[in-house]
Amino acid sequence: MTACSDAVGTKQRPQYKENPNPVHAYRLRMHIHDAPGPLRVTVSATQHDVVTPECLPPPNANPGGHLSPIPTNDIPFQLERASEAEYTGVFYTDGIIDEDYHGRGICRWELIQVQVQLKASGTEGETRFIVSLDKNELSGGGPKTVYYWKGGYPRSFMDDFPDYGVTSVEDVREGLRGDLFSVTITAESPRQ
Repeated sequence: MTACSDAVGTKQRPQYKENPNPVHAYRLRMHIHDAPGPLRVTVSATQHDVVTPECLPPPNANPGGHLSPIPTNDIPFQLERASEAEYTGVFYTDGIIDEDYHGRGICRWELIQVQVQLKASGTEGETRFIVSLDKNELSGGGPKTVYYWKGGYPRSFMDDFPDYGVTSVEDVREGLRGDLFSVTITAESPRQ
């Protein structure tokens, strides 16, 4: 009975469409330096969000009168091993089709970030070493290096710990600075 009433009272969310022919490509290069053991890519994806909230249903169309949550969509991409410590792959910034999904005007999508997650072997419970570039870092074009404490490899104090690392060695206590490894990522726009 509850399932039926929920289905009747809830408006179906639209299916956001992935772009079958994206053209705005970037090549991601990732280099791992001085890791305490093997690292395996478990996630490589781009996150796209709607950046035109006026295209979303108004508050009175939502229970409690809250604003519609900003739609977000992740698109996986393939990272290939180029050497023992390097990976490369191609992702697209125009991965979702801009369209009128709610009958309130065109919903425009933008790439918010590109993210890679690494684990020792990929098994459940291991630390997730996470590195990402947001859209501002992407337009900057330079490499980004993130430092991680080796003591969190392969597992940390809690299962599936998300380790975002630090971008400056100065943020690490001096006695631990010699116990770090790093991941550097760069996104390059192909020459047209």
